[in-house]
Formats: sequence, structure tokens, C-alpha cells
Amino acid sequence: MMHGGDGMAVQAMVSLDGTMSSADAERSSQSGSKAVLIFQIGTNNWQRQGEFAPGSGILHASFHESMNNMPGVKSYSIYPSKKQTNPEDDPTFRVFKIEHDIPICESVSPNSSYRWHSMTEEQYDAYLKRLENEICEFMDAVEAKECKEFDYLISHHAFTNAMTAAQIVERRHKEGKTKLRHFNFVHGTALKMYIKEKEGDPEYPMRFLTKCQGSGVFDGLSKTSGVWVNSEDYIGKFLDCFPNYPKENCVFSCTGVNQETFCPKGTTVAADLSTFLAEEDRQKVASMKRLVTFVGKFVDWKRLDAVLYAAQQYEAKFPDVGTAIVGTGPPDAVEKYHTMAKTLGLERTVFLGPKGEQPLAKLFSMSEVGIFPSYNESFGKIFLECMACGCPTIGANSGGPKEFVKPEQGVLVEEEPEWRSEEGMQRLGGKVAAQVIKALEEDWKKTKGAGCVGFVTKNFSTVAQVEGMLANMKEWSRARAFLLRQERRRGQEDQREKEGFMASGPWIESNEIEALVADMSSTEQSDLLQLCTR
Repeated sequence: MMHGGDGMAVQAMVSLDGTMSSADAERSSQSGSKAVLIFQIGTNNWQRQGEFAPGSGILHASFHESMNNMPGVKSYSIYPSKKQTNPEDDPTFRVFKIEHDIPICESVSPNSSYRWHSMTEEQYDAYLKRLENEICEFMDAVEAKECKEFDYLISHHAFTNAMTAAQIVERRHKEGKTKLRHFNFVHGTALKMYIKEKEGDPEYPMRFLTKCQGSGVFDGLSKTSGVWVNSEDYIGKFLDCFPNYPKENCVFSCTGVNQETFCPKGTTVAADLSTFLAEEDRQKVASMKRLVTFVGKFVDWKRLDAVLYAAQQYEAKFPDVGTAIVGTGPPDAVEKYHTMAKTLGLERTVFLGPKGEQPLAKLFSMSEVGIFPSYNESFGKIFLECMACGCPTIGANSGGPKEFVKPEQGVLVEEEPEWRSEEGMQRLGGKVAAQVIKALEEDWKKTKGAGCVGFVTKNFSTVAQVEGMLANMKEWSRARAFLLRQERRRGQEDQREKEGFMASGPWIESNEIEALVADMSSTEQSDLLQLCTR
């Protein structure tokens, strides 16, 4: 032990001006020569082997790829899939193989209708335990190969992955691997599930919010050192669900776009649209010279009804304009919207089904405007992907898009309070139609398109997002390590006082000093020196 009255050992490592000694700086540099190791737990599949990926799966894959392209960083990942197999040429990720569709928080999804709420407690517990075991097995194999422990563990969605990650950290700490810190990327769907449970929605009986709260994963920093949300608005919603979590460790992470994929492709309606169409729709292309595109799940809050009502108006005004509907949903929803399009007489509206990133980029590139009138969208990454292809956007003035859609990139129409009624949806459709007509008359594609690309490049690249996350993790880890040592020191002092002996001053474990100092800024090193020598 090194007691507070003996500051010589600390001074050997930290000079009086708060900087490290040359010997320890060299030692720190050598220990830092190995890459920072990050493990990520995904909720949704990536887009490969012919399986369509939802937004959080695409974002996870983008994080993973971007981190592995950065110097001094290496990412490993796992995600669930019933269809996919482990890669043969990439050891950095594995598939968590399941026999059912990927469990979902929402009521419907393009990929799955298998809801967490449909699971029994036994099924739920077995899923989480097997996930924990497979991750630990993968992490052990990686650490043996890398000759280094993992630094950071990122869980995607504030739900099962977060609780599993907290269990993994606790498990590994008991094994003596105390370096690992857990961080959570909230996304939106799990948070929406919690909110619906709180509101008493009959489709979402109270179950998982209390389960997550009871796990303590977001009760403070002991199990989760930091949280990112993909919308400023969702910080408040997260803290409403988990009021004990420190607000300063919950930050907005500006969602990035992979601009190697989403960029102007030079595609046109005349030359390229027919390749996306079913045989019975190809005769419609001859009369179509311009395209308006919608992308979204066939769920009520995406408000495809309003898009179809809008199309009825702007297609009547412009005989050369067609509408592409990208997405899908449960069979009854697919039938509903196909029937609605026929009832409204939409002769140039085509349903393309779900599409991957590359096809989407080609569709956006040939479109005059993208329309996404979702209600209270958690962030709205689809807006940015559309803009990155040089296509202006139209949405609704609610949720995440309010934070970044400006007149230079498009417009957000006034919200419709009664949108759940048919009359309200028609009114919303009229507002969208008016803006589409304006966009076509003013040629927004020409006047705003290039600016949209530049806007995304400057503010929403994946690399910039990942760099920010890495900076957050380093800062939060330093703060957490310092707090843990303060708590341990206080506990040790209390015990010594009970035994009738008080040290001459604060003290810490000598074998912890080097690791602590190496991770600190010069200001923190100076503070530590004062703490140990006062």
C-alpha cells in the first residue's frame, strides 16, 4: 500500500507540472501501440447474403466498418439472424444464429413479426443467456489472438443487448478482466416500446420497462458508462424511463451516412427505373419522366396513407410524374395500400418492395424529391441518405427531422393533430402535395440538390460520428475509473477508521497508479498528484 503521506512513488510517475515522466510516457506509448479493442452487440441483421437490413442493422455495420478503417482501432461484432451464416473471409464479426425471426420491439417490421412480448419468460431468459455465452466465447478467442483485453463494449438498443452487456462486464470483472467498460446506443424502437408500455397501450403490456429498470443497467454509471441517442428529443424520453441515469453521460450522437454508398449515381427515370419494376408496371414508365420516392415500413406512424393522398393530387397536375413506394409490412398492410392506390386511381404509383442500400441510392439519385411524412420520427436517417444522393426532402414537422431539415435541403410540413382519422390523413396528404408541387415547379433537384450533398458531407458523415463516439468513450472511461478509485478509497478509509487507525491522508493502491495515470489528461494527473500529496 502507498499512504497519502508518501508522494514519492507518484512523483516518479507524474512531474510537478502534471505531465508524465519520460520513462512512463515511453511505457504508456508502448502499451498503447496495440489497437483499441471494441466489441459491438447488434439487435438487427446486417445487409448481406440477400437479407434486407433495417436501419439499426445498417448503422451498426457502418460503425463496425468505419472503426476498422481507423488507425489504432479494431472492432468486433455479433448480430442475430435466422438466415445468415458466419463470414468465411472476415473474422471480425459473427452471426448469433436463431431459429426464429429476429425479435422486434414494434408491432410490425419488414423483416419479422416475432415480438419480444410474445416470448415466454423461459424463452426470453434462454435467449439472453445463450447470447451472453456466445459473446464471451467470441471475446475470449479474440483476446487470445490479439494478446489484449477489450476496452469498450457497445450495445445497440436500450433493451436486451444493454442488459446482456452489463452481465458480461460483471462476469468478466469477476474473472479479473476489469478494464472493460459498457456503453449503449439507444436508437428508437425499444424506447418507443417503453413509452407505449408506460402509456398502457394494450399491444404493449407493461413488462420490459420494469424488467430493464429492475436490472439496474441504467441506474447509474456502474453498469453503463455512457449513452448515445440519435435524437436530441430522445434524451428526455430516455431519462423519463431511467431517471437515475446521469444526464451528463447521455448525449446526442449525430447519425452518420456512408457516402461511399449514398452519393449521386447518375441514374435516370428513363434509363433505370424499369429495372426496379414488376413486369406489370413497366408500361407505366413510358409516361414517367420525373419521380417522387417514399421509403418506409408499412406502419401507421410512417403515414403512407398521406403519401398516397398526396400522389393523387400532384400526379393529376403533372402527367409526367410518378411515385415509387419502397418498403413492406405484414400482408394485411400490403393489401391495404395496394387497394388504396387502386381506389385513388394512381396510375403512375408503383410498389417496389424493400430495397437495400445500393438500390435505394440509385432510386434517390433519379428522384426529384423524397417524401417521408412520419409522425415523431426518432431521428430520420432516411432523410440524410436521400440528401446525400442529391435529392431534397419533404417530411413532417415532428421528431428528429426538426433538428436538421432546413429550407436549403427541403421542408417540413405543419403537423396534423388528427392524422389518425381519415379526414386528418387527407389533410396531411394535401399539405405534402402542396410542397411536392412547389418542389417540382421550382426544380428543387437543380437548385437544392448539390447543397444537400455538401450538407451531409459537412455534418453527417459516419467517420465524424464514430470519432465523436470514441472521444466520448475515452472521456467517460477516465471519469469512471477515477470515481471507482475514489469510492474504493473512501471504503478503505471507513474500514481503517473502524479498526481504530486513520491513515495520515488519502491513499490508493500502488499497482493501480500506472493504469490510472496513463488514461488521464495532464490536468487530471495534476489533480491526482495533489490528492496523494496533500
